[in-house]
Amino acid sequence: MLFRKKANKGIPLSKSERYLKWTATIFSLVFAALMLYPMLFAISSAMKDNAKIYDVPPKLLPDTANSVSVVLDYSKENKDEAQLKDQILRDSVLVMMGISYKLPKDSIMEINVYGTKDGETIYYSRAHQMKLQMEKDYGVYKGTTIKKDVVLHKDRYLRASQSIGYNFNLKGVNKKAPTTLKTTFQSKVKKLLDEKYQTVGTVLSVGNEEKAWLHLETFRYYFQMPAYMYSEHPTIKKFGFMTFIFNSFIVIGFAIIVQVFLCSICAFIISQRLSKRAGRIVLLFFLGAMMVPFASIMLPQLVMYKQMGAYNNYWALLLPFLYPYGFYIYLYKGFFDQIPRSYFEAAELDGAGSLFLYSKICMPLSKPIISLIALQTFIGNWNDFFWAWLVTEDQKLWTLNVALFNISNNVATKQNAMMGLAVLTSMPVILLSILFSKQLKKSIVASGVKG
Repeated sequence: MLFRKKANKGIPLSKSERYLKWTATIFSLVFAALMLYPMLFAISSAMKDNAKIYDVPPKLLPDTANSVSVVLDYSKENKDEAQLKDQILRDSVLVMMGISYKLPKDSIMEINVYGTKDGETIYYSRAHQMKLQMEKDYGVYKGTTIKKDVVLHKDRYLRASQSIGYNFNLKGVNKKAPTTLKTTFQSKVKKLLDEKYQTVGTVLSVGNEEKAWLHLETFRYYFQMPAYMYSEHPTIKKFGFMTFIFNSFIVIGFAIIVQVFLCSICAFIISQRLSKRAGRIVLLFFLGAMMVPFASIMLPQLVMYKQMGAYNNYWALLLPFLYPYGFYIYLYKGFFDQIPRSYFEAAELDGAGSLFLYSKICMPLSKPIISLIALQTFIGNWNDFFWAWLVTEDQKLWTLNVALFNISNNVATKQNAMMGLAVLTSMPVILLSILFSKQLKKSIVASGVKG
């Protein structure tokens, strides 16, 4: 601050001051980098595929994402349209699942399959590596080995094709087979398809290109992962990870509204309507309640809530916030005590009651305190886990942290998926802290209370 004032006044800094300024800047940058490194490593790990995340020594940046295109020709096949389509679907699923399963260390993040006949592209399908991985871990091929007879068993390949998506038309599709790609994986993929999966279509070409944005697309499938893991639940199957985000925002929104108003009402009564002695006793009660360990009241509270019928429903998640938090009452009271008494006396002379004094004087002047309490309530309850985990069994009621805990305990969940979900759940707090940093500083300054 002293350096800034001198710079604004045009006063040159001495040699020792310049040295101190540069030293402070360097140390600040170093410690900022150390604090940011875990987050950067988590983001990088989330963008890696399932094999690369276990590389030793670990790499900070993921390898370049490869997109592989396989062109299969069916000019020699004399089948009707339905039979040809069925055969192409078989080959397409074999190509995608085979490459994804057998070449895990080549950073192949996208697989495109083209079917041609008499020089015309009649089939196209595309799948991201994470999509195929979810089908293997939680979907059609859950608990199976990716062999030809397993992949094509009964209607598995049809269900997989439907999930992945495809375009088939004997007159030609809009997506044309590429001809000018690299051939880095050509020999490897051809050998794999000829020896292991034996596609009916003739492999015309195997091309590849680098697409960096495929790493970012990975996060899209992290959102869809719960829909695969808990497909028996219709709500989660339809909305995926958004189900848990919605639950968290319901709980947090209720907590912010209740704490902002309940704490302000309590503080107004203590500050303006009770005597100093009585106000101190009531405030001491709320502050003393903060010192009671949650572990000591957890079981009695759970039993009480069960008897009230507030278990495994939204009431169990919302009712605990109906108790005003002592620290927020203390902040409000300190701020209300600083409002000039003349404001209240003038309003009371005009016949204003307590409700008018609270709603028209105290609350409009309390915007900095409200901002601080809202942000602190959001951050505190965004990270809350134990109570929500204790009172919810139904999967559709899980909040973010409860969902993360249960997903991480699934044996099929890979480390890159956990990193990706952790990044997604931490980003809102980081963005809010950045966007409202100035407002937060003003709120903290405004919340200062007299000793």
